[in-house]
Amino acid sequence: MKIKYLSLLLAVLGGGLSSGASINGLDPVYSKDYTIYDGSNGDTLNVSSPTTVPVHTGSGATPWTMALTVSNLSVTPGTDTGLLFTYNTTSNYKNLEGIGFQLTDSGDLTLCAGGFNYNGGTAATSPWKTQTLSGYSPDQPLTLFYTYNDGNVTISAMLGNDTSTLTTLASLSGSGVKFGSVSMNQINFSAKDASGSTWSVPDSVTGKYTLDNFDLYMGALTEDQMKEYALSAVPEPAAASLGMLGLGMLMIRRRRA
Repeated sequence: MKIKYLSLLLAVLGGGLSSGASINGLDPVYSKDYTIYDGSNGDTLNVSSPTTVPVHTGSGATPWTMALTVSNLSVTPGTDTGLLFTYNTTSNYKNLEGIGFQLTDSGDLTLCAGGFNYNGGTAATSPWKTQTLSGYSPDQPLTLFYTYNDGNVTISAMLGNDTSTLTTLASLSGSGVKFGSVSMNQINFSAKDASGSTWSVPDSVTGKYTLDNFDLYMGALTEDQMKEYALSAVPEPAAASLGMLGLGMLMIRRRRA
């Protein structure tokens, strides 16, 4: 009986020490929990209440950052697959921005950034910008930061708990990155359209991956805050070991029983 309780305690402690992601002294306005996407499913996060997210330039523009950790990315068929998309649904359904990825068998991970409805709706589309990371392992956590600040879009990434890998992957800036005075009030994960049906993102392929955590912060995160968030999202080795030890003890006990 004592072994059973000790095993459960170790498993709980291991999981409790390694769950979620956070930044000290800064609370997100929206969060989304652990979700698995299988390449055909997708869902949305409505952000219309209590705070809408502005997407415009000039006086009164409020910067914001979406922070998310993903893992278990599947090898792609050579096309961009969808991770995260932002939307303006104030008047009609318009895609504003997107993040996608490509992953080869050899571990080359290409992250893609792009979007539509630029120049306040006068430009139909914008080029996708990409950057490749080599030696990526599908089970390695990848934390992404998508920052919108006065018309400029920046995407940064960090691999696992290695803070030296934090880098800016793509930047969409200049006069071509403005959306007019609109507010984003919906975020799409993987792919789903306004009617609830799966939306085929670039090249008709949706993404297979695990969303470990997602948080939307009002304000542009600093590099130190990004590192803190990414580190808190990745299980500490000691915490992971505690969880595995507890589960292992439970398995041994069940076999003996």
